[in-house]
Amino acid sequence: MSLILTYILADDDEIYREYTLQQLNSVPGLQCLSVCENALITREQLQHHQPDLLVLDVEMPDLTGIQLAKSIKQLPFTIFITSHPNYAADAFELDAVDYLVKPVQTERLLRAIDKVRVLAGIKANTSAAEAFQQKDEESFFIKDKNAFLRIAYTDVLYAESLGDFVNIFLQNGEKKIALVSMKNLEQQLPQQIFIRISRTHLINRQKVTAVENDFVHIGKMQLPIGKTYAETIINSIVGNQAIKRFI
Repeated sequence: MSLILTYILADDDEIYREYTLQQLNSVPGLQCLSVCENALITREQLQHHQPDLLVLDVEMPDLTGIQLAKSIKQLPFTIFITSHPNYAADAFELDAVDYLVKPVQTERLLRAIDKVRVLAGIKANTSAAEAFQQKDEESFFIKDKNAFLRIAYTDVLYAESLGDFVNIFLQNGEKKIALVSMKNLEQQLPQQIFIRISRTHLINRQKVTAVENDFVHIGKMQLPIGKTYAETIINSIVGNQAIKRFI
């Protein structure tokens, strides 16, 4: 039996609101709890309902979608929609599952909902105790479907926060999802190997290929350094290993 996902839709633009609602109504396994025309109404509805998913417009009067998300202590899985791609960084700092640009293509919306289904399925079928287990000084285990998958520290490039989950990106190009918060992951991994560079990302120090004031490079991947982390990242990663002009 497939998992039914409940959702709340919020958008102040009536045309886009109706358009998105029609798209969502055509997707099997979704149940609408409320359709809201501004963030304040949405906040009130979130206090009365506990949806699995929040489909949230960014640009709304009085209170933006970003501001609303920051005001909610326990945010459901969230898909942001917007007319302006430059808000993406702010959205992902809030552990958004996805970020869609209007007019949202149906196939793109379906991909975002599929991500939510995967996360909801993991959450429903995995206990916190078995989701992540540190094994030894070289590896850890995560629950992957019906098996426990062993991952060596040396195979991890970086981890990305998704609220109660993390995406773990591996050296072979694969991505694994674990039901553990970034905070708990950081506490369980060895600090001499892994370091937090933002609210969203934790990286393997040994995989860093370059460091700038605002970004860390891991191969071709460029990850932003959070403002509150910036002062310590270069010293922590580079330290005294840089070749000096004079000694």
